[in-house]
Amino acid sequence: MSDHDEQPWYKQFWPWFIIALPASAVVASLYTVTLAFRTTDSLVTDATDGMDVVAERHLAAESAARELGLDATLNIDLASGAITAVIESDADEDWPSALSLEFSHPTNAGRDVEIALSAALPDDDGNRVWAGHFVSIPNGRHYVVLMPEATAEWRLNGEWSGQQSIRLRPASGDEPS
Repeated sequence: MSDHDEQPWYKQFWPWFIIALPASAVVASLYTVTLAFRTTDSLVTDATDGMDVVAERHLAAESAARELGLDATLNIDLASGAITAVIESDADEDWPSALSLEFSHPTNAGRDVEIALSAALPDDDGNRVWAGHFVSIPNGRHYVVLMPEATAEWRLNGEWSGQQSIRLRPASGDEPS
């Protein structure tokens, strides 16, 4: 008697199992390549100037905000999407009529939101107030930047994770000497 199997190879389990292992690696690599071509690296800032120039501008704007003693409270009505920014300052400043408020998602540029805030009446303490409105309120964690719309002469930063009120301050760093 012989121990020889009478079935052809293509009806056996083990040849197909051995073929499936490298085939699954090929399919996964093709999927990875198509994913790489269809999406962009949103962590890289597209700037016509070099990254060092952009970083230097941000540092100069944050330093200017520290020198002016700027501090802002951002209030967000999560039901209606209304936003108010109240800025407190140590200096008398020629305040802009519009501010730019940016909500930047840490990993997905497609989820970034930019809102124009317009000057409103001062609050009861005499602090300057700007108001705006979300089209749709973003969810998840975002970095928040508040600066004048026309010129980025100063810049306030914070992080938002869905709360109704956040404090925006110049980025931490060494005080200018």
